[in-house]
Amino acid sequence: MTAESSRERHVTRRKLFLLGGAGAAGLALPGRAPAAAAPGAAQETAAGEELVEIPADPDFVFAADLSNNKGAGEAAAVTAGYWLGAYQVTNARYGSFLEDSDRAAPSYWADGAVPSGKEDHPVLGVSAEDADAYCAWLTARADGWTFRLPTEAEWENAARGPGAYAYPWGQEAGTTYNGSTLTSRYNYNAVCAAYYLTHYGSTEATYDNPESSRYGESEPISDILAVTATGGVSGWIDHSTWTGFVYTDVFDALTATGGNTSAVGAYPDGVSAHGAYDMAGNCFEWTSSVVTATNGAEAGQQVNAVRGGSWYATGRSCATWYRGEGREGSGGYATVGFRVAADRS
Repeated sequence: MTAESSRERHVTRRKLFLLGGAGAAGLALPGRAPAAAAPGAAQETAAGEELVEIPADPDFVFAADLSNNKGAGEAAAVTAGYWLGAYQVTNARYGSFLEDSDRAAPSYWADGAVPSGKEDHPVLGVSAEDADAYCAWLTARADGWTFRLPTEAEWENAARGPGAYAYPWGQEAGTTYNGSTLTSRYNYNAVCAAYYLTHYGSTEATYDNPESSRYGESEPISDILAVTATGGVSGWIDHSTWTGFVYTDVFDALTATGGNTSAVGAYPDGVSAHGAYDMAGNCFEWTSSVVTATNGAEAGQQVNAVRGGSWYATGRSCATWYRGEGREGSGGYATVGFRVAADRS
């Protein structure tokens, strides 16, 4: 996990790696239309964004624990109620924004067009600055609303809910892997690993990073990846040898077409107590808070905090308390998207 952001920077667009006649874009799990609102969840539409209302919490403190990546339990009062996007911003929604903007399309959009079949998937590869511009565009189109990125405290407050859950739905991930079937409430790296093992386990993957101790060597995906009974993944990435699935041509082809995202809301059992979807997994989400990163290539740097984990991340990284990830706000990354926050004027 710690090499994620540096790995993202080196992903380049290349010829699609074909498997069974399908390009890399066809390897992602089939998306579903966004789910209906959670029972009792207050939802409102403003400028085309579905919003859930989050109450103020003047006593909010970040989760605290002595283990790595949990906060110090510092107070961060959420003094006013706010609204949060029920879904991560999709490729299609971002495409509408680009029609009125001179900003560049994400690099995985072929010829600058919204990826076919991924219209309802979260947009990736957009910077925090791009996200701010999207929010300004929405604000200009929504009378009485101001859109913005959430702060890190607002994000964690919304994800944990009144029960202070470790995951948006409860204290346990509840993931199982049995007989090649993965049961999960959210989209993280085990979803990707299980899919490739089931459908392409015998396919040869080649280590294509020159730093790899096995550069140029190939082996079946089933010899690289494994998933445990509780959804842990081995063979995903080895930082010391530059090996694992992440350092293969198959992974590069997948990332070049937008990664193993799912349609927003495709995991209805993972909805939060407030009615927000995908607050664990699918894509990391930008926040407006500037922090000192403790993980990855950004460790020690002042960056925008990102929260929630992604299709690439470990299950642990998708917990509501997981902190320390951050990215340079002017950059675009293969696992980072965003959802909006909003205030009524």
